[in-house]
Amino acid sequence: MTVKRSCLISAVTLLMLIFPPVHAAKQDTVQAIIPWEANGRVFQIDTSTMMFLGAFTGVMYIESSRGELHEAFIMCPIVQKLNVDEGNSEANGHCEISASPENVAYAELSCKGAVGSCSGTFTLTDGKGEFAGISGTGMLRVRSPMRELITGMAAGAELRVASGLAIVKDLKYQTP
Repeated sequence: MTVKRSCLISAVTLLMLIFPPVHAAKQDTVQAIIPWEANGRVFQIDTSTMMFLGAFTGVMYIESSRGELHEAFIMCPIVQKLNVDEGNSEANGHCEISASPENVAYAELSCKGAVGSCSGTFTLTDGKGEFAGISGTGMLRVRSPMRELITGMAAGAELRVASGLAIVKDLKYQTP
């Protein structure tokens, strides 16, 4: 071995010790289902529109592209407008998804559609622990018995939705 080659190997070895290899980004496409319950208040905001201010909570069941199953607790404060005359609604919210106290992801959701069924997006925006720097988006579909529950409710009345379902399809995510 030549002196030149020996010095080059030593230099590369030293650089690898000083600057360890960069970890490859983790990415996957997952499917998620969220059976949820909601609590909040309903307000009349004009002659045909009700607004729900509250939060839904539940367990998010996640299936990876490799068939691995995971779960996390989810809590999403939301604002939903419901036009009872036209039968349509729109909702916006933010979610905290906790796999453990150290591993938490944050997301935004938005959807539009008929009262009781809306479609839209679920976007991962931030995280900590193993979810630090997470990002990604998937398709969201939310189902609930909201239309039947708000009919005839007085402004300011408390509303408890005992069950609903949210499905997040093809959630493509990555972490640094």
